[in-house]
Amino acid sequence: MKVFKNKKIYTYPEMFRTMVCFFNGLRFIKQAKQTKMINKPFVERIMLGVTEVNGCTLCSYQHTGVALRAGLSRDEIRALLDGELSTIKDEEMVGVLFGKHVADQRGLFDKEAYDRMVKEYGDVRALGVLGAVRIIMFTNIIGIMGGVLYDTLSFKNKKLGLFIHELVRLPLFVMMLPIAFITFILLQFSNNPRLVLGYKA
Repeated sequence: MKVFKNKKIYTYPEMFRTMVCFFNGLRFIKQAKQTKMINKPFVERIMLGVTEVNGCTLCSYQHTGVALRAGLSRDEIRALLDGELSTIKDEEMVGVLFGKHVADQRGLFDKEAYDRMVKEYGDVRALGVLGAVRIIMFTNIIGIMGGVLYDTLSFKNKKLGLFIHELVRLPLFVMMLPIAFITFILLQFSNNPRLVLGYKA
């Protein structure tokens, strides 16, 4: 497990956008898996890369186990969680870098970066990568909240303000979920790709 000192704390609008995108992400990755355009090891490399940028310790623990079962070596997992890309296959580099770009931009991304991925992978596989990124962004937010609360209760976190902040956010997060799902449903009727995919204006 990689212990991160710098954790990204997302704003409420960013959390809500991540929730909406999470539901789209489930749809995207399901389609890519059904057509065998994306496999488990690739998904785990993307998710570990995103987790490193967001600094989610709990997610690093969870996905280390998943990645090992998917066939990644301990050295590769350690490198990904340290932000190193030397172990990434050439054909997967664009996808892993795209995931890190989305996390660095707090859930948004440049359309040019996505277009490059489509050119590299095709529409279905590119959507599968985006789906993997959306799912791990969502779980990173949950993991960071849970990690702060756990660290405080186990006396590892001494920042009381951060603990109170995350304690308040947790019930609000739960309350926002059904609204985010309704928003996701409504977006299915939109012809605006920026709203559906979630890239920068």
